[in-house]
Amino acid sequence: MIAGHQVAFFLRELGSPDPGRRAAAAKGLGRVPGHAAELAALTADPAPRVRAAAAQGLGRQGGAAPVEPLLALCRDPDAEVRRRAVNALDRLGATGPAVTAALVRLAGDTALRNRPAVLGRLLRLAAPVPAGALVPLLADPDPVIWSPAGSLLRLLPEADAVLAGLARTAGGEVRRRALHLLARPQAGVPGMGTPDAGSGAYEAAWRRLWEPVPEVADALLAAVEAEHDPEARSVLLRALAAHRVPAAVAPAAAWLADPRCGPAAAAALAGAGTAEAAGLLRRFATGPAAAGLRAAAVRELGAAGGLAEAGLLLRLLDDPAEPVRLGAVAGLGAFFRRFDGGPIERLERWRAGRVPGVPVPPPSDDPAVRDAARRTAGLLAGMLAADPEHAGAYHDALWHVPEVRPLLPALLEDPDGRVRSTALHLAERFGEMDFAGRLRRLDDADAGVRQGAALAFLLLAEERGLAPDERDALRPHLGRALEDTDHYVRTFASRTLARLDGEPAGQRP
Repeated sequence: MIAGHQVAFFLRELGSPDPGRRAAAAKGLGRVPGHAAELAALTADPAPRVRAAAAQGLGRQGGAAPVEPLLALCRDPDAEVRRRAVNALDRLGATGPAVTAALVRLAGDTALRNRPAVLGRLLRLAAPVPAGALVPLLADPDPVIWSPAGSLLRLLPEADAVLAGLARTAGGEVRRRALHLLARPQAGVPGMGTPDAGSGAYEAAWRRLWEPVPEVADALLAAVEAEHDPEARSVLLRALAAHRVPAAVAPAAAWLADPRCGPAAAAALAGAGTAEAAGLLRRFATGPAAAGLRAAAVRELGAAGGLAEAGLLLRLLDDPAEPVRLGAVAGLGAFFRRFDGGPIERLERWRAGRVPGVPVPPPSDDPAVRDAARRTAGLLAGMLAADPEHAGAYHDALWHVPEVRPLLPALLEDPDGRVRSTALHLAERFGEMDFAGRLRRLDDADAGVRQGAALAFLLLAEERGLAPDERDALRPHLGRALEDTDHYVRTFASRTLARLDGEPAGQRP
């Protein structure tokens, strides 16, 4: 702790004609609470080293420190002063429009040694930085500069227009980075994540994606037309798919039969979602093209079409070509994802009401939709039992088909562990698995089944806790699971036991 006589010495030294002594005094005062006023006055000192020391000291003064002098130092002609001012603002946790504006100005400050910290803070604040300030940073060789710059760019509604322009006009690393960002149009969009009940951020993010500002669609379409590299063209077509651009129908149709760009073109048609796009996919899916290309169109039919297309997908489950059959499985999964009563269904209706040529989908409780779901559940359950090699494909397709529930008990007793594991996941998904059934599957011969049961118990313990009798019944099984040959089973069991040991005795929370 600094003594009173030392404080008096520092205060006297502030009047020294030697800048080094004034700077040392400022550093010393910075460690003593209650001297924000003296330090603030030093931010106007003619010596850069004194202003830097004053900024550092203000950062240690806590809530008593005024922010305005530090904001002024963010414009200081000396880079070290600017660096110390940024660090002080960060240490104080200063926020507000003026702080954000100061950080935005510094984003392009090439002389600033802590510029990565500035970019990181802007990213944490989700601050809108003008695209003109970010684009030059994409050419920086250091990933701690160009990576956060790309993430900041993604926050802007016009991001993909800027990136498409770079993909069309830039070269080298800048073009490569622009295409990398375009390949993930959903990544980094504010609100794009797990739906938050009561918050409109999730659906607002999807609306931004599906109804982009006009320059996004225009720039992507121009970039597709000018592109010569098949891989880059595929990235651009998939970006058009993500933004669900109706005008993508013509350029996508032109590349539908291309062996390298065909799958991306099919995705762009599905994204467009118009009756014309669905018709093109339907004709191509049943045409003479190679099985791999037909499979891509079949997969996308479910995302674009209505009940007629779902009926076609059900018929294509018997196609002699395996890629087409699996494409139909994926297509049915995409179709029923749109009819599960969740936010995607609401968004589909919102978009159909706004985009000419996009048919309004039937409601999820439409008898014809539910009849198609029952047929889908029966056929896919049978295919799962007969073709466990592709269990993951059937799992994903049935995830949005609750009509599979009555078929799960038989699948849970299937001789193939991959089938039992898939059935267990679906049973957990649809609330068809009770405590006793889950307990029995902790001793299953298949590691995948044991993993699913162990994970389910962990989630159960974390989310709602367990009654005393359930804990007593579970502990011996978890004890045996600690010796399991499977790493994940051991890990889940260990975490569940730790959770149980931390629960108070008595009734379930």
